[in-house]
Amino acid sequence: MTTVKATRTINASSSKIWTVLSDFSNVQVFHPLVEHVDQLSEADRGLGAKRRCNMYNGSSAVEEIIEWKEGQSATIAVTDAPMPVLNATATMRVNKVDSHHSEVYMEMSYTPKWGIFGKIFDILMLRMGMRHVFNKVLKSLQHHVETGELIGKNGKPISHTSLTKTAQLQQG
Repeated sequence: MTTVKATRTINASSSKIWTVLSDFSNVQVFHPLVEHVDQLSEADRGLGAKRRCNMYNGSSAVEEIIEWKEGQSATIAVTDAPMPVLNATATMRVNKVDSHHSEVYMEMSYTPKWGIFGKIFDILMLRMGMRHVFNKVLKSLQHHVETGELIGKNGKPISHTSLTKTAQLQQG
């Protein structure tokens, strides 16, 4: 089993960050790869909450919270994902540094598919790719928490002007 980790210090209280992280059905507000979410359970947060993350690239992943520590962390089982891995679980945790700073921790454990070839691929490419994505997610989370701006495709902030124009176009 492989474990990949990333951390980032954010200029915000742990409770403010937890408010964003615990809103399980709205991960798209900060996740740079997720375009929108389908809630698949009655619960939209906490143990047993389930969602489908629909990615900008057209793929999707189903995720379910399997461990929940209110105000601290959530562990998620990832299934039906377009990744070459099995038994994937991801944890996001927030730790208070002081009243204005917190450390956010992201970790994923998984078993590579494809036997020995998968293990080689994992060592040569997958781990590095996962770390890159995790750092992008944490950077986008930081931007969202610190500015309130929504994050769009590839981690680009969505301006309020763009949202207004999109809403006007949809209304006809």
